[in-house]
Amino acid sequence: MTHPKFEALLYEVNGHVATITLNRPQVLNAINDSMRRELVVSLRHAEADDDVWVIIITGAGRGFCAGADLREGRMMQTARRVAVAPEREAYPPVLREVTKPIIAAINGVTRGAGCNLAFGCDFRVASEDATLAVNFVERGLMGEMASYYLTRLVGLHRASEIALLGEVFSARDGEAWGFINVVTPADGVMAAARDIAARLCARSPLALRFTKKALDRGHFLTPVEFMGLQNSMSAQLRETADLSEAMLAFREKRAPRFEGR
Repeated sequence: MTHPKFEALLYEVNGHVATITLNRPQVLNAINDSMRRELVVSLRHAEADDDVWVIIITGAGRGFCAGADLREGRMMQTARRVAVAPEREAYPPVLREVTKPIIAAINGVTRGAGCNLAFGCDFRVASEDATLAVNFVERGLMGEMASYYLTRLVGLHRASEIALLGEVFSARDGEAWGFINVVTPADGVMAAARDIAARLCARSPLALRFTKKALDRGHFLTPVEFMGLQNSMSAQLRETADLSEAMLAFREKRAPRFEGR
């Protein structure tokens, strides 16, 4: 598959892993309209690419994402509009629209809209030097999608502390609160993210996608409804070559060689 070219992002695929790098290091990768559009396009492109099984998102330079780019002067204008641009509606919910696992490699400063991005991923790996803040209230704004994700990641009590105070916290704090999976030395963030990606790529990509869907939908289903979803998904997976390969590998006492079909 031919990959699109971007202005505010870098996009590359190695093996079955797509890496999306926010590429505005001069402003700590603050999100402008171009980056917002390109995040939606790049994530949907990775979702449509059968060769991509896992996605990593990181930032160029010393920041992951400093939030929305207030210097563009459009933020308050946009907030006053009745009609919302399509890319604003699509991002960051697109993170959960994508059925493939997404890893946030948090390499530095993360604020506001950067938390929207990081918290919407399935895994978070962070530099021990990284600091984060859901600081929308400092700008007179509500906590956006970060608040939505936080209640699911850490529960209402801790989410209230993080979003209502809007104070800076460390990667170690996030690890202690249970929503940062791994904290590494500053030079080890991408290696840790790639390690998780490699472990995921050793699993059936179809099973991963169905499991992510089940995790997302399970919040809103009764146990009986979830069993219906489980039975439907399991029936589809039983027809796949990956399941046949897994059974054969088990009998032959070897690691399975999945193909995603």
